[in-house]
Amino acid sequence: MKKFFSHLIQHFLLCHLQMILIAAIIDALWGEPKYIYNKIPHPIIWIGKLIDYLDKKLNHTNDPAQQQKQNGFVALSLTIAIPCLVGIFLQRILFKFLPKPIAYFLSGVIASIFIAKRSLYEHVHEVEKALTLGDIKNARYAVSQIVGRKTDQLDSSGIARAAIESLAENFSDGVIAPVFWGCIGGLPGIITYKAINTADSMIGHKTKKYKFFGFAAAKSDDYVNYPAARLSALLIILTTSKKPFSDLKFVAKEAKKHNSPNAGWPEAAMATRLSILLAGPRQYQNYVIDSPWIGTGKSKLNQMDIQNALDTFSFTYNKSLTFLIIITLILKKFK
Repeated sequence: MKKFFSHLIQHFLLCHLQMILIAAIIDALWGEPKYIYNKIPHPIIWIGKLIDYLDKKLNHTNDPAQQQKQNGFVALSLTIAIPCLVGIFLQRILFKFLPKPIAYFLSGVIASIFIAKRSLYEHVHEVEKALTLGDIKNARYAVSQIVGRKTDQLDSSGIARAAIESLAENFSDGVIAPVFWGCIGGLPGIITYKAINTADSMIGHKTKKYKFFGFAAAKSDDYVNYPAARLSALLIILTTSKKPFSDLKFVAKEAKKHNSPNAGWPEAAMATRLSILLAGPRQYQNYVIDSPWIGTGKSKLNQMDIQNALDTFSFTYNKSLTFLIIITLILKKFK
């Protein structure tokens, strides 16, 4: 029985690894097919509509705090269950009725929708291009598309810092986490992760309206991003550092300074790699986060620091794909 379950786990892991490898390569080469999404809404839009509907139906700020938390848990459960069932249905249909090579390819195409490597690179590159041209107005606009903080008063250094922090954090949330959960759970895994992540971005806020209703979404997002945040930091250091053990020790110490249990890890790794300071006080729309600096090095950043961060991001991603290919080949050999 033990051997049976071992083979079963190995089979599903190998299946998911091959699927996610195809997805990661498709995303890296082509990114999001915008011409399709101009006609058909992105799946995340549908998940967002579901969350918005549940928010309107279940979120009542006059209810007692415990009732709001319970309603938030119900909303999150439905937000997870419905997309997960869609993922299970799609994966079963593809592998039941189509030849395996085609099923792997099509499931990889679907999974690639939920990986944001290329789009993340392009968004951050837009900030770098605007700063290179000395166009502060467009640089502020470009960075406002990828961060939640106020950007209208940021100088060039603040813009560069915001872009690099977003790149580092989204390397974990938008790239490593979906790849990780896709490898674990296939299409249901990657879709479920994105549903939780979307719920957190929409209702996981500490405002009066969502402090209790969004509690389950915020906590769940922390839990599902826990492994990816640390893995992303590990990958950045292992693939780029000449002294990985001492750098990892430093990253672990610096990550604890961040107000988020997860975001500090990739940000600390990127700051360490580039010898710069990240985080610090940040102005959001209605509040200020007065957090300590992360990293060591220069505080005045520019477009070259963004380019160095993009190079680190791409190099780490490519090396990570190589690791996945090696693991897949090893599993196939011992299947």
